[in-house]
Amino acid sequence: MAIGAGKLSDTAKNVAEILDLDLIIVPTLACACAAYSPYSVDYDDEHRFLGVPVHPRNSIALLVDSSLIARAGADKLVGGIGDTIAKWYESAPVFDQASDLTVFDRLAYHSAHLIHDMLLEESEPALEAVRAGDYDNELVRTLINTIIGLAGTVGGFGGVRARESGAHSVHDGLTRVAGSAATMHGEKVAYGVLVQLLVEGKESEVQALLPFYATIGLPHSWRQMNLEFTDGNLQTVADFAAAPDSPFHAVVPGVTPAQIIEAMRTLETLA
Repeated sequence: MAIGAGKLSDTAKNVAEILDLDLIIVPTLACACAAYSPYSVDYDDEHRFLGVPVHPRNSIALLVDSSLIARAGADKLVGGIGDTIAKWYESAPVFDQASDLTVFDRLAYHSAHLIHDMLLEESEPALEAVRAGDYDNELVRTLINTIIGLAGTVGGFGGVRARESGAHSVHDGLTRVAGSAATMHGEKVAYGVLVQLLVEGKESEVQALLPFYATIGLPHSWRQMNLEFTDGNLQTVADFAAAPDSPFHAVVPGVTPAQIIEAMRTLETLA
């Protein structure tokens, strides 16, 4: 039984597969869909991204107490919102480029769109309820169920096409930068969403998202993540995010480090 947050859930899934054991997960934070998803995000001892192993089976039970999770505070939910809103921006362009969508792909696509709309409309009042100590609020329950359950459904039904693309690739590159471990997974992913959109040439969508980021507290600059905005650090992130095996290529085929660096520099001027 794993009782804890995302890293604990991911570790427990790895151990359960190695030992061939049934697993029950009780999440104490809603920072990502780790408690629901059938894969882990692995890091080395310096918190640098290693890979995403997919497990042959999921947990046999997932027990979610939203009022318990909400008591961790609104700031923990902000990271979950960042990781979850990426479901739409990362999966939609990949699905749009495909000509062989299954009914499960279509379900994942529409679920991701629902997530997007719900988060933009209901995140702020849900966070206000948590800050006011109203932990059993219906909006709070909906937000937590969306971050854990609905987000996990997108990756579960959509498979590889819906699990990660540009935004998570930027996150993975950011883990190679000193000091990035202090920024939550979902916050780095949220920053990656903006970078991906700029690489896609969708600056208007970035401009539309920035007020939402500012309202709920998601980062849109290196300064907000307390990271040094240097040529070397930008190159480190871009080289990793544009590597030949990077899922960034699923959304922008042939993406280059130069394109990602240009996007990060542009984002600093917008922020």
